[in-house]
Amino acid sequence: MIDGEWREAIARERIPVLNPATERQLGWVSLARTADLDAALVAAARGFSVWRRTAPLSRAKVLAGAAALLRERVVRIAQLLSLEQGKPLAEARGELERVAEMCDWMSGETQRIYGRLIPARTTNVTQTVIKEPVGIVAAFTPWNFP
Repeated sequence: MIDGEWREAIARERIPVLNPATERQLGWVSLARTADLDAALVAAARGFSVWRRTAPLSRAKVLAGAAALLRERVVRIAQLLSLEQGKPLAEARGELERVAEMCDWMSGETQRIYGRLIPARTTNVTQTVIKEPVGIVAAFTPWNFP
């Protein structure tokens, strides 16, 4: 998913997704290369320019909506997690519920992005801290739970 569109990798390379219990191929994923990452970075920067101007309450609604969608689709997503990772269905459902709970919590935190006033050393000076988004982040993490 780059720039709101599901697409193949630019080099059209794929790797199989296997069920670890049966070694049966479930599907495939595109193999991202530098050109794909560059395209994702450009799209993320464009999206960030919109997101940083989005009001905290609107951001909260997006996160709450993500939690609602996860809960609505938990049965199907849990089945896929179980097939792809070989984990018990109950464990997959529990993971998804925890993710939905994190989205709920972050939704609430989004509405509490308060600034603060800092006492100044001299008169006629006001020091203010304002929290605002500063940029995009790329994170590549292993999926090794449990």
